[in-house]
Amino acid sequence: MCGDSIRPTFGGTIAVLFPSENRSSSSSSHTSEQSRSSSPDSVASSTSSVSSLSSYSLFFRDNEKDSKTKAIFQIDDAETYEMLRECRQVDMRIEQYGDLSTPTNSTPPLHKFRLDLASSPNLKPGQRQTEMEFELPERLDLGVSTKGVVGRQVTVSDAGGAVLGVGIVGYN
Repeated sequence: MCGDSIRPTFGGTIAVLFPSENRSSSSSSHTSEQSRSSSPDSVASSTSSVSSLSSYSLFFRDNEKDSKTKAIFQIDDAETYEMLRECRQVDMRIEQYGDLSTPTNSTPPLHKFRLDLASSPNLKPGQRQTEMEFELPERLDLGVSTKGVVGRQVTVSDAGGAVLGVGIVGYN
């Protein structure tokens, strides 16, 4: 880590996801520069229903009990949490590249997972949660390599293809 910091290190990786305008992976090149920017202000200024979402974090941690990786969504905003939970299923794509200005539909992802939000073990009826945890079907390389996730774009979208968040994976 560079410089002095009082922030604790938890290991694994993190991507801060910023909501994007409501666009599917099959959308044309009509996507504006505004939705491609990594700037939180430009992403949040989108006029779609997704624009009311706040940024949220996605952590990846290796599960020491078996050889799989956990994906943990950490959502502080109640409206964002409820909107994600109502999706029931989301697709998480880890792209081959970390360039937010490149359309993701032109290349196959490095990894793609369908997450069933309705089956998250953290969800308790009538109780507001801030995390949703999922075990991925495989162990991800949480480093920098040809298969590593650090530096790559991660995109979360609903089952219909509407983008719910975009970010770049980095070390936590």
